[in-house]
Amino acid sequence: MEEYDLRDISYERMDQGYETQWALMDDLFAWLDLQLYFFYKHHQWLGPKNDMRNMMGLVVSREEFEHNLAKAAQLGLSAQLTNGEAGQLEASRRAILARLKRTEGDFPLLLLFKRCGLDEFEAACVALTYAGVLDQKYEKLFAYLQDDITRKVPSTALAVQLFLPPGSTMEEYLSRFARRDRFTGLFDPDRLAAGQLVFCPVVLEFLSTGSIAPLPGLRLFDGAVERPPGPLVIGQEAARRLDLLFGEPGEQAICLTGGPGSGKRFQVEHLMARTGQRCVFLSLDCEQPAQRAREGVLAARLTGACLCCTHMEGRDAEGKWIPPEEKLLQGILDLEPAHEKIFFLSQLPIRARLGRLTVELEIPDTTEDERMDLFRAFLGEIPLGDGLTVEELASKFRFSPRQVEQACRQAAGLARLDGQAQIPSREMHQCCYRQVVHKLGDLATPVRPAFGWDDVVMPQDQKRLLQHACSHIKFRHRVYSEWGFDRKVTYGRGLSILFAGAPGTGKTMCAQLIANELNMEMYKINISQIVSKYIGETEKNLQAVFAEARRSNCILFFDECDAIFGKRSEVKDAHDRNANVEVAYLLQQIEEHDGVCIMATNLIGNIDAAFMRRITYVIHFPFPDAAMREEIYRRTIPRQAPLSEDIDWAFLAEKFELSGGHIKNIVLSAAFLAALEGQPIEMSHLLRAAVGELR
Repeated sequence: MEEYDLRDISYERMDQGYETQWALMDDLFAWLDLQLYFFYKHHQWLGPKNDMRNMMGLVVSREEFEHNLAKAAQLGLSAQLTNGEAGQLEASRRAILARLKRTEGDFPLLLLFKRCGLDEFEAACVALTYAGVLDQKYEKLFAYLQDDITRKVPSTALAVQLFLPPGSTMEEYLSRFARRDRFTGLFDPDRLAAGQLVFCPVVLEFLSTGSIAPLPGLRLFDGAVERPPGPLVIGQEAARRLDLLFGEPGEQAICLTGGPGSGKRFQVEHLMARTGQRCVFLSLDCEQPAQRAREGVLAARLTGACLCCTHMEGRDAEGKWIPPEEKLLQGILDLEPAHEKIFFLSQLPIRARLGRLTVELEIPDTTEDERMDLFRAFLGEIPLGDGLTVEELASKFRFSPRQVEQACRQAAGLARLDGQAQIPSREMHQCCYRQVVHKLGDLATPVRPAFGWDDVVMPQDQKRLLQHACSHIKFRHRVYSEWGFDRKVTYGRGLSILFAGAPGTGKTMCAQLIANELNMEMYKINISQIVSKYIGETEKNLQAVFAEARRSNCILFFDECDAIFGKRSEVKDAHDRNANVEVAYLLQQIEEHDGVCIMATNLIGNIDAAFMRRITYVIHFPFPDAAMREEIYRRTIPRQAPLSEDIDWAFLAEKFELSGGHIKNIVLSAAFLAALEGQPIEMSHLLRAAVGELR
């Protein structure tokens, strides 16, 4: 091949800038072709008798072998060029630089050069590697020049030989590929360690599109063209502080802490939208966080974005969350993110000494007023039905903004599917409980409410107390927030109810009634799983129960509560002291708990006096008299059950002095007797069942 056969660059357009990246690459192709041709021309591994019939590197003649031993070490191309060849390369180089100075557009390749701060040698290595990606002809040329048919990508040695500046040494420039800096970070680290120049996938994506497509755990948010998924309903104070921090000059690590779904990422997205900046959101919840951190820093550098790292928390041996490790945070800073601001998002406070000024900003849990604003914003124009209000929802569910949003979207979607103009109360509550993640199932048993006001037979005074107890939750916002009682009552705002009465008088039924009336889930605490013989384990279990109850916004139901709420006794030995500690700790938890707690006991006299003071409502369940027993008989029979006309309810109620629980057993047993005989429920069935229950 002669020199005049090579395609030349566009000298006639030196007074014009490049309009597209491909026009730039077209001139770079011509410059690289000339560079590679001169390298081929002066290559020294061809022996004097080599007729090129054998494939290079596969068959080597004795003459070729002796020639390679006798030849001098390969030098850089610049040291072997004639004056004419060097002048030709320099003219091509100056022509490209002249057009680049007149180029107004920011092509991805030029942005990469600028944002990574590459010098001329590094830029030439990038152009060489990218040319091999764009044109397959270079694969054969690289394999030929490197004497290996399998090496289809340029090696670090080939790049140094091609672009080594005059007066420099091979060792000096080969060592540059062993560094960890912005230049070497563009290449795959494993391939670079093997001496091969292969771009990271993020670099190829950027060079092709000028942006970064979403990858697992990595997403670019462009505040100039994108908008957050919703308005900033709450958190204006946190947004104001972020604006001040982001506007301050100098490098800063801004740590945003807050619970899951509290809006940390949402705040950063709104900050980017207000400032028109870009941000790369990087999740480090993976097996190799250090490798993903390198990808995130590289993506942020290429796109000119700041970096926001999320999901950095770890877990200890017991599975509990622990703050991000200082080693991980400092490792990210050591990668030298291009933007002077970097964000660390964590559920737990970050306690680390970093090499960059660190500012911690906590996003607190939502207040009741904020939750009301969130429910109104996300419900939009769709009204709530059945007398349900956003005040009641905000009081019941201590949700994060994300939980409120998802609950409202699900409820509104279901209402539209059903063709309803309003969201029913029960569906709204069900959608809210779908957002709750808790572990109460390990320590308690869910109870499905199945009773309403019509199923309960009890004196009017007790029923009125139950209605008052329900209003404690329904009108909590009005009393505490609107009427100002939140300033007078700073703790102990929860609802605690004690049911006291003989077995079978309806205590569990009324607990289900309250859960049904309030549309709240209820969990029955398993005393056997709470009380432990080991010191401190009972308190630990109780703490877990109340913590999960706060998270799940459900009702706690302690049946036979006198087993753990018993009176404290005089300390005579270590067992008495530990038992008293358990009772005292439980008293504190009951007083501090701001949810609903229902307790039932058959022996109210065994309850500690200090515990009684902390009870909001104490409801006594009397043994039913004859009139109440007759009413219980009638209400226990379903409407669709076949009944004989010979049943004397008054006689049954008068002769058998039994509680509601026993009456339920009698009616159910009589129903099975009637079904066995294929007859409707008769008086004889009820009498036989009553006698059996008495026995």
